[in-house]
Amino acid sequence: MGEITISTKEYKELIEAQIRIAVFSDYVRASEFRINREDCARYLNFKLSETKSDDGDEK
Repeated sequence: MGEITISTKEYKELIEAQIRIAVFSDYVRASEFRINREDCARYLNFKLSETKSDDGDEK
């Protein structure tokens, strides 16, 4: 197998992402209902942009 060198910071970020994905995966499997966008953003560590609802109002 080959070897790739990355910084410690990047390695740490990759491990954290892997953990977030695993936890989110467990959460999704255990959920009986739809998962809201805010939960997805929180588990996967990203910010949501403002969206418009079906009637054109911003949420």
